[in-house]
Amino acid sequence: MKPFARVFWTVVWLGALLIGSSVILSVTASRVGQHKSSTFGEAYERFQQSWGGEIGVQPPSFALERTWEERIFNSVSKEYETKVHTEMLALVPEDIQIRSLITYGEQKRGLLTFNAFEVQTSETYRIPNHSGYAGRLLVSLSRPDNANLLYDFTVSVLDRGSVLRPEMGTQVELQREMAIGQTATVVVSYRTKGMDVLRFKLSSYRHTVVGHLDAELQVNTPRFEVYRFGMPHEIRQTAEGALVRFEMRDFSTTQDLGIAFDSKAQYLDQIQSLISYSPIAVALWMVVIFVYAQVKAVRFNGLHYLFLGALHVFYFMFVSYLIRFFGIWLTFGMATGLTALMFLVYCPNVLGRRFAMRIAAIYLFVLTVIFSLVFLLPIFRGLLFVTLCFLVFMSVMIAVSRSDISRWPILRASPSEQE
Repeated sequence: MKPFARVFWTVVWLGALLIGSSVILSVTASRVGQHKSSTFGEAYERFQQSWGGEIGVQPPSFALERTWEERIFNSVSKEYETKVHTEMLALVPEDIQIRSLITYGEQKRGLLTFNAFEVQTSETYRIPNHSGYAGRLLVSLSRPDNANLLYDFTVSVLDRGSVLRPEMGTQVELQREMAIGQTATVVVSYRTKGMDVLRFKLSSYRHTVVGHLDAELQVNTPRFEVYRFGMPHEIRQTAEGALVRFEMRDFSTTQDLGIAFDSKAQYLDQIQSLISYSPIAVALWMVVIFVYAQVKAVRFNGLHYLFLGALHVFYFMFVSYLIRFFGIWLTFGMATGLTALMFLVYCPNVLGRRFAMRIAAIYLFVLTVIFSLVFLLPIFRGLLFVTLCFLVFMSVMIAVSRSDISRWPILRASPSEQE
């Protein structure tokens, strides 16, 4: 075969392998995550429907219903008639107190582990009537987001002894007559179940100012993070776990208050991004093997490019599927170990031990493990990704510049062809 034809068909073959690898990895990337089309996502959805999901607690809305009469002259009947007017005035809590007891306990379904918790909460609201009018005190409550089960749910007004079990999404009377300047203390208690995140949606007060907030979340494990760390808080370790305390005065916020538990699923977005960009690593790996095989005059059949490319593809597939069952570092360790096993039983026999261990192994490690770690970094991810690709490509350029291209095996006839 002439050199031009040999180069042409090699490029076509490598291009076909790269396209096939990209298709496989794209499908793999689409299967990562919590969306229902993925294997993990379907299990996540089923568990969420059974137990509960990320809990978001909407604070109750308080209002004063003011009613007054007005006498209007009816020109038809030539008589005065009484017309009743009703006006709803929003009331803002002066003080909010939250006490939550959170019991964390992992729930297993087969090999999958979910961060489940049960929470018992008591919320106390002091509602002053600064509207300048007297009237009925009303409250409207909403079911917490993703809470499939809400139990021991009561609403009471202190000093009145009445306990209500109101319907969700409707306005319920708490006090028939609330005088001007009077303050009512309302206690909302409930228990529910969820997973991963518990948050109280203080962002509902983005347009108003609340006088004081005092929240204490008692957790039976130290394995959690504050949902929005910018919220003023204090964490104190206890024998049972930890106590998280939030306190603010005269605040208005767009943030929510809560905690998030460490989850094996928290890295799914990074892993999905990693798999989406992995065809670039495969392409660089193919270029490295092709160029260094020519520079070092290592001859092998073009079919071996299929299995060399498969090393990369299997590594990223291992990562994408193992992350659902194991922690991030164990996942990378297992994926690296399995890929190394494939490399050791194959590459030294095809490329030669010296080439495999001194060149191929180093680039394989860089374009799999180091390439993966870049996508776990919280910052400078794009910069490090470009830098890594640049360094790999520059090393290939240096190798090409120091070699005599005319002596590359692909441009010279093989011994069998010379005969």
